[in-house]
Amino acid sequence: MSTPPEGVGTSRAPYGPDAPIFLPNGARVGRYRIECRLGAGAMSEVYLALDDSLGRRAAIKILSNKQTHNPTVTERFQREARALAKMSHPNLIPVFELGQVGQPPRPYYAMELLEGGDTQKLLEERGPLPSAVVAQIGAQAATGLGEAARAGIIHRDVKPANLGISRHGILKVTDFGLAKSYAGDKSLTARGMVVGTADYIAPEQARGMDLDERADVYSLGCTLFHLLTGRPPYRAKNNPTVREYIEVMRMHLAAPIPDPRDEIPHADSELAEAIRSMMIKERDRRPTFDEIARRLTNIADRLDGELPRVTRELFLVTPEAPPQAPAPISDDLALERTLRPPLWPRLLIAFSVLVAAGVAIAFFLRR
Repeated sequence: MSTPPEGVGTSRAPYGPDAPIFLPNGARVGRYRIECRLGAGAMSEVYLALDDSLGRRAAIKILSNKQTHNPTVTERFQREARALAKMSHPNLIPVFELGQVGQPPRPYYAMELLEGGDTQKLLEERGPLPSAVVAQIGAQAATGLGEAARAGIIHRDVKPANLGISRHGILKVTDFGLAKSYAGDKSLTARGMVVGTADYIAPEQARGMDLDERADVYSLGCTLFHLLTGRPPYRAKNNPTVREYIEVMRMHLAAPIPDPRDEIPHADSELAEAIRSMMIKERDRRPTFDEIARRLTNIADRLDGELPRVTRELFLVTPEAPPQAPAPISDDLALERTLRPPLWPRLLIAFSVLVAAGVAIAFFLRR
């Protein structure tokens, strides 16, 4: 366990973005040196840190002070770390180190720093995303969630904010704080207890039934619907009341499956049908993650071939070139500019032809 600097780890301060900082800049956590706090919430605080030995930055997630004496939340936090640590896949967030810090001890883990933000942030900055981008996001998310399912892990809270983006544009499924193993952990989530986010919750999850990965399939379908249309499938208001959220959950149970094309008429038809198949109420009829990944990959390949510049500009994020809202541009114009050759080679060819013609004329005149 790391020893915190003097005065660190003893505060009973409230949580939230404006709460006093638990770890000041320069504090050591395991082999990491804290650079700044990135955010804080009811369950945890997240810091930007540097591994001096490797020269690699990471995100340090630490259980919040308010939850230190809550054994259920503490175990859930540790379970998230263990769930991530046991999995290794390009579309899952990797964990570098587990440990405890402070007095009383708080669990923490160091994980990959996602410099591209998440798809919720992408949605807020860009508005509804093009079909090509949504298909790419869905294919990668399905691949990652399928790998988690093979490891016996159900996420149970798939939503745009939990689909992160690396600096190279690779999607990473994040925040396994509500994850559950097929093997048990019955003491943390008893049958009949509902967890998850109302906008994306599967019908069987809303009923408090035992779950498998098909609940995550449904939630991913709702998430892709949101990214494609700009709103969750059964919600019309940005800030619903508790009563309205209850109505949203009722609609997950009984309302007809919405069609994204009612909101976005130009949405790709095959993508819209793939999303609707994931949102089928009867879980036995939903596709598997492997089937989803194959189908969405084919759709993404087809659409990316038509819109290469638009797709890559929206999805690829780097620290040197943070995402900026592009000027309005039609898809046809974007494709035309992508395929049009630059001007200087054409001018060089024209000049060469003129020179050759002049030399030929001079040669014949001398004869």
